[in-house]
Amino acid sequence: MGFSFSSKKTENIIAILDIASGSVGGALVQLPVNSTGIPTIISSTRTEIIFQDVLDFNVFLEDMLVALDQTVKLLNKGNTFHPSEVVCVLASPWYLSETRVIKYSEEKPFIFTKRLANELFEKEIKSITEMYKIKYGGSNSEPEVMEQHTMSVSLNGYTVQNPINIRTKSIDMHMILSVSPKIALEKIRKTLSNSFHTNKVSFMSFSVASYIAVRDRYISPDSYLLLDISGEITDVGIVLKGILKATLSFPFGKKTIFKYMCTKLEIELRDAEELFNLHNSGIISEKYKSKLLPLFTSIENSWSESFRQCIQTLPHTIILPGTIFLTADTDIRSWFAKVIQNDIFIASMVTERTCNVVTLEGPEFLDMCAVKGGSCDPFLMLESIAVMRKKNP
Repeated sequence: MGFSFSSKKTENIIAILDIASGSVGGALVQLPVNSTGIPTIISSTRTEIIFQDVLDFNVFLEDMLVALDQTVKLLNKGNTFHPSEVVCVLASPWYLSETRVIKYSEEKPFIFTKRLANELFEKEIKSITEMYKIKYGGSNSEPEVMEQHTMSVSLNGYTVQNPINIRTKSIDMHMILSVSPKIALEKIRKTLSNSFHTNKVSFMSFSVASYIAVRDRYISPDSYLLLDISGEITDVGIVLKGILKATLSFPFGKKTIFKYMCTKLEIELRDAEELFNLHNSGIISEKYKSKLLPLFTSIENSWSESFRQCIQTLPHTIILPGTIFLTADTDIRSWFAKVIQNDIFIASMVTERTCNVVTLEGPEFLDMCAVKGGSCDPFLMLESIAVMRKKNP
C-alpha cells in the first residue's frame, strides 16, 4: 500500500539497477498496462564491485559507481530501447531504514484524507532525518529520504485497503522510511545521467522490494524472515502477520568469507574462491578437507554469532518465525542455506525450534516475471515484480 495516485497507465520500458554491496545488476524491463499483466525482463547484466581488503566507505562508494557505470554501459550496448525512467534498488550499506507505527486519534469522527496522511508522514520523515544526522553527523552525510512505503492502515482497529475519504476516530499506520547519504544519491544520479536520457530516477530498498514480491508469491506463511546475504552485508527483514515489522543488518557477507580465507591460508582471492567452490560441491581432496574443516566451522560460528547479536537488538516482544526466505549469490546460496538450517543458535530463537529455509533462485517467479533476455537473476526479478506492484497497486 503506497498511496500512489497514478494517472493514465501506459505500457513502457524502465531500467532497474540493483545496487548491492558486492555487485551492481541492471535490467531493462517492460511493464504491463495494469496489474493483470506481468513485467518482462528484456535484457540484464551484472558487474562485480572491486574487492577491497580494507573497507573504506568513500573508496567503496567510488568502486560501486564504477561498477554502476559499467553495468549501464553493458545494458545499453546494442540496445534500441529508451527507458522512460530508472529505478535504483539499494541494499545495505547504501541506506538506513526504520519501520514506524503512526497512531492518530480524535474524540469525534473525522475524514482520513490524503492531506492528513501526508502531514503524518512528514512528522516521521523529520524524526528519522534528525536521528540520521545525530547518528552519523558531518556535512558530507546530509540525509535524503529515498523511500516511504505504507504497509498497512487500520481505521478504528480494522485494516482497510483504501482508507482515503473514510470516516474514522483512530488511525494506525505501519510504514517504512529509508534514508541515504545525499552525496551518494547525487553521485548515482550523475552516473546515470551520462547514459540514460531521462531525469526520472527513483530509489527503493531491496528490503521492501523482496517483501512485496515474496508477500505476493507466497500466501502462506504470513510470518517469516527475509535474509539477503550480499558481498559485505547481511540484511534481515522480519515479517509478522503480513507486515514488515523490522529491518536489520550486520557486516558479514560473501566477501567476509573470502577475506578470512585469504588471511588464514595466505592465498590470493581467486584461490580462496576456488577452494570454497570445491568445498561447497564436496569434491575437494581429503588433504584440503581436513585443513579447511576447522576454518569453515569458524566462519559458520562467526556468522551465526553476528546474526544472534543482531537479532538481540530487537524488542523481546518480537518472536522470530521459523520460515526464512534467502536471497544470495549462486556460489554461496546453498552453503548459507545449510548453515542456517543446521544452526542450533538460530533454531533456538525461532518459534518452531527448527528452520525452514526457502532459497529464492528466480525460476519460481517466472509466472510473475517473464525473462526474455539474460538469466533468471532472482534480485532483478523480485525488484521488477515490486516496481510493478507499486505502480499498479
